[in-house]
Amino acid sequence: MSVKKEISALFSVLATFLCLCAAPEASAQQGNGLANYSGPGAMQSAQAAAQPRAVQGGPLIQQWFQKYDQVRRQAQMNPAERQKADNLLSKGLSIIVPGEEKVVTQNLLNKLVLRYQTAAEQMKLLPLYGETERLHRGYYQYFCDAGKLFSDYLKVQNNLFAVDEATGKPLASTLMQRKQSLEMLDQGNKALDEQLRNQFGIPPYQY
Repeated sequence: MSVKKEISALFSVLATFLCLCAAPEASAQQGNGLANYSGPGAMQSAQAAAQPRAVQGGPLIQQWFQKYDQVRRQAQMNPAERQKADNLLSKGLSIIVPGEEKVVTQNLLNKLVLRYQTAAEQMKLLPLYGETERLHRGYYQYFCDAGKLFSDYLKVQNNLFAVDEATGKPLASTLMQRKQSLEMLDQGNKALDEQLRNQFGIPPYQY
């Protein structure tokens, strides 16, 4: 792929990243999200992570959704930030070549990386209930994966030929596939989120 095509592909990736960041959802691969830590609240304990409590709805599930929704709100862009991101994308090559727009874009992406990292840590603090476990793990996975993707985009913005330290592969060549995976994560959890809200009488999520 030529450098020109690589840059065009990166613009597409970044546009999708920012759209997802406006209203992030979780994973279609919903069983694996919390595999890398012992559980929310460090999941209270490793045993709690392996054996989530079943509370069968009621106030505890309502409280869980309130806290979970708050984590989402803190992670996503507000309308003003979204407009700013749209304006940046209209600048074309200026968000990659040295200059003011590139610096502004880097600042925005750094802010989003921090938000996603914070959101992942906040998901650890939520109690793990059997009724919401798949959604819980899915959102944790989404926040981790999206934060890493934004971070890698920053690396590519600084060096189009940056490589993955673990695999030695060019990062730019992996971004499109990872973007598509995030879209699948988003779509899968939208359905699960709606299903659980209907099941437990929880109002729809609103920013």
